Amino acid sequence: MKKYILTLVLGLICAVGFAQDYVVVNQGAVQHKYLLKEVNAINHTFDGVTIVQGDRMDSYNVADVDSITFVKALDTTIPQDLLDELDDYMPIYYGDTPPNIEGIFLNHVNTLVYSSHGYYPGATFVDSYYKFYNQDMVNNTLDYEHIEYQNGTLYSQSYSTESYIMGNNNDFTVYFNINGTAYYSDYDIDYKEAIVISGTKGANGISNLYYSFVMVDKSDDPYPHMVPVGTIRVFHDGDGWSPETAWPISNTFNATKPAADSNLKSIYSMPE
Repeated sequence: MKKYILTLVLGLICAVGFAQDYVVVNQGAVQHKYLLKEVNAINHTFDGVTIVQGDRMDSYNVADVDSITFVKALDTTIPQDLLDELDDYMPIYYGDTPPNIEGIFLNHVNTLVYSSHGYYPGATFVDSYYKFYNQDMVNNTLDYEHIEYQNGTLYSQSYSTESYIMGNNNDFTVYFNINGTAYYSDYDIDYKEAIVISGTKGANGISNLYYSFVMVDKSDDPYPHMVPVGTIRVFHDGDGWSPETAWPISNTFNATKPAADSNLKSIYSMPE
């Protein structure tokens, strides 16, 4: 039955003219991905499938193949107005073969590179933990969580399930929108941001990590504690290395909030 289904799938896709961007050979949890514009031929028989890509020719036994699918790459274009702001302060890596960056990483020397509002370059902020998971190596998507946490205190937490990753080799850029909550001694602030993160994946960590945000929206903030809507800030790990680590807290809802006289600063905070 598998052989017959495979032949039908290939015949149908060939008939529609390869409108998608990738051809993917699925073998259980393993996916073999080919950029469609570089594929010279897809030859299939009752027993096997061969994909020709330049001088490369890969053959698969039909009995070992669950399906062959065609997918269109998601639009991972970073808005030009944001690129114009970030270009002088952080690297942006393009490409459709990014590394697998799943894991939890710590930015311990969280250092300001640029801010359009408040604080000057070189200011340091509370530790940030970045969690990347559920990375889809075909569609170049992944899920994301972020907390600011140090000395038993939670300063903010955020998440995204619509994250896109670009890059080549070990270099990557992730772009997404997030929802989050920042915690202060007198009240909490919900916010929305656009985020760009770049770095180079290494063994057990990320080198040259940059993190930037644009504040898109926030709830009532009468003090104010948090930067205004429209603020752009760029940070990097000041020691150049963000090691892979463990998530430092099991229940963020019961975490301790910052004290009013804390000398540590959230990356979203205004100067006192």
